[in-house]
Amino acid sequence: MKTRESEKSKDSLVEVSVIIPTYKDWERLNLCLLGLKKQSFPSSKFEVIIINNDPTDPIPELLIEEGWKIIEEKKPGSYAARNAGMGIAKGNIYAFTDSDCIPDPNWIKEGVRALESTKIPRVGGKINLFRPEKGSYFAFVYEKYLAFQQERNVKVYKKSVTGNFFAKKHLFEQYGGFDEELMSGGDFFWNLRLSEHGEKIAFAEMAIINHPSRTSLSEIAIKKKRTISGYYKETYSKFNFGEKLRLLLKRLMPPINRINHIVYESTMDYFQVLFIRWYVELVGVKHLIMLQWKGDKNKNN
Repeated sequence: MKTRESEKSKDSLVEVSVIIPTYKDWERLNLCLLGLKKQSFPSSKFEVIIINNDPTDPIPELLIEEGWKIIEEKKPGSYAARNAGMGIAKGNIYAFTDSDCIPDPNWIKEGVRALESTKIPRVGGKINLFRPEKGSYFAFVYEKYLAFQQERNVKVYKKSVTGNFFAKKHLFEQYGGFDEELMSGGDFFWNLRLSEHGEKIAFAEMAIINHPSRTSLSEIAIKKKRTISGYYKETYSKFNFGEKLRLLLKRLMPPINRINHIVYESTMDYFQVLFIRWYVELVGVKHLIMLQWKGDKNKNN
């Protein structure tokens, strides 16, 4: 029989809290959890917290039977879900990933090692992309080069996605959690805020997450709209008219300078990425204009 004392003793051993938001994605979550079962990091030293972001979607019985820690968060959005997960976390290190990700067996061990060896309180890990069954070839080629430029984002722009991110608990205690009003980009904005305050971030090349590419270009366009919505709220809406116009005109041009830093495997890959990126940027411009029009309309009402 488990006693309250034994539960407290177990909790005191936890060093890492793995936080995974999920939204109607139980099938892929199973693959993620299978990867977590295979971790080389001692199982007694980490916990897994799953946050169901759609309480109307029943939790599979198998997950309950296997004893995973599962909570529900009614407020829409992965950042609200992650904040809820942190609210019950026992570890002093938070390890973030997503339900569609498959962690390498050494993922937690290498993430913790990077934190300890660098003495830096947050690290972004490497993300390897793979093409899912029946996934679009063009979507895979595009995302292979552009979806997760994690090393560049961490080293140059001092930010990381939560698909593969480790951070010390005290950072969230000091600076607060993710912006729950954002549906996308909240991880970037949180990291940028900390970087502005002088908090360092490092890249953990050996802490690897495997992530499927999106299955179609339409999914990439939908993702772009989500990120643009966050960009509009945090940045674009604060520009004056001239700044907004210049940015829109810049984004209407072929994005050659935005993809030239990448080393491509072939010339064909380069041109495919160029034209798909241009299409995605145009989707973003259209969405910015729509958001601005809605904002102006609301001000006038």
